[in-house]
Amino acid sequence: MANKEELEKQVADLESGNKPKKSKKAILKYVLNISLVLIATSVALFLSLKDNFNTIIADLKNCDYRWILVVAGLVLAAMFFKGLILFCFARLYTRNYRLHQGLAVFQIGVFYNAVTPGASGGEIMEAYTYKKQGVPISSAVSIMAMYSIIYQSVLIIYGLMSFIIKYDFISKMNALTINIGSLRLSLPIWVLTILGFALNVGVILITLLMAYWKGFHRFIMGPVIGLLSKIKIIKNPEKSRENLRVQVENFKIEFRRLLTNIPFTILMSVFFFIAFTATFSIPYFVGIALGNESSVASFWDAVFLSNYHQMVTGLVPIPGSAGVSELFFHELFINDITVQSFYVATVDGIPDAAASDAMCRAALLLWRSITFALPLMVAGFVTAFYKASPKGTVSQHGDIPDRKTLTQLQAETLAERNMELDTIIETSTLTRQAVLARLKATNKKKKNPDDEEEDDEIIDRDMDEINIVSDEEDTDEDDEL
Repeated sequence: MANKEELEKQVADLESGNKPKKSKKAILKYVLNISLVLIATSVALFLSLKDNFNTIIADLKNCDYRWILVVAGLVLAAMFFKGLILFCFARLYTRNYRLHQGLAVFQIGVFYNAVTPGASGGEIMEAYTYKKQGVPISSAVSIMAMYSIIYQSVLIIYGLMSFIIKYDFISKMNALTINIGSLRLSLPIWVLTILGFALNVGVILITLLMAYWKGFHRFIMGPVIGLLSKIKIIKNPEKSRENLRVQVENFKIEFRRLLTNIPFTILMSVFFFIAFTATFSIPYFVGIALGNESSVASFWDAVFLSNYHQMVTGLVPIPGSAGVSELFFHELFINDITVQSFYVATVDGIPDAAASDAMCRAALLLWRSITFALPLMVAGFVTAFYKASPKGTVSQHGDIPDRKTLTQLQAETLAERNMELDTIIETSTLTRQAVLARLKATNKKKKNPDDEEEDDEIIDRDMDEINIVSDEEDTDEDDEL
């Protein structure tokens, strides 16, 4: 984990435009992670294509490429809205921020999530990119936390919708079977989806409970971490307690900040909903391109099944869930009972199991290429050539910055961000008081001169307080510049 001095040196290098040198250890980590993703994806695709290769290739040749362009457009739309969200967050802190900068930040996050274990490097690299673009590092840390809170919240809402609408379908699906030599594992899909959903809920629910329930907070900090330490799951309990404390305090500050601007929070949630819907609907349009003849495949079926896919693959710490993603896609979108599958192909007007299976595998190849490989190439290009990209940002020991580094930055900026939020809330309260006083003054039907003079004094006093706070904020901004 990077210590305070290392973090300060990294930020100073980013401010001055200096590029830290990549150590051999860091380069090796990048290469190993990229190799792992490529190998796992290649093996999964080979296993998917080898049995019906000729039929799959024929399906790809005969597909309607106009719908493939629609699919590519959906991917770009999802990328655009997530970049737009990062842009909107940045505009809360600085007026001199452009949309293309937010799009670049998102692309850099995509790339580093793909090349770091457990997709752990994206957030910190996005924060560093914000810093190079002129957004204060404390504000960048706030943005990452608020982005994560809304992201998880919308994902949970989508998960609840999926369970309510499609649970009957998912509960009747065949178990996911994995053969490892002579070992045969059979995992019910509904169990995997519940585990994936529990993971999404648990991340934010446990933090929420620890933030606002003192008894639960003491229970986690004491007996739970103590037990995990005794059974050797946690090596350093005091360090774990401190990191958890920082995470909880960080959540409280940024959750409180989101609640101070409800319209903005709702707008960002809508943007996330649009981005998720665009991504989750892609299997439906891929099916149209391949001539899918299923009677049960609809737009929202694709959306909710893709959400189930996201829940399960979220359990896998490999970047992009390489290997597992391809396997589960096939199990989820095709069934032994062909007429109930999402992808159905017919031979002489009769649903054919082999042809349907080939169509599903062709859809898998198109879906994986457009939703993972293509965005990764675009993200890699942006990361390599965007001038504000924190290329090679590593510590003196050659470690790639990850969530531990982000936690350290959160700890360093907690006091500053808490003070900033208190100032915003105080200013907002004073503004409301001035508005209410003005409305009260104008709505009175009968007044005497003394009443009017008293109201004017109240309004003037409130406005003077607001101006004092605003002047202090302007002075702070000038000092930063």
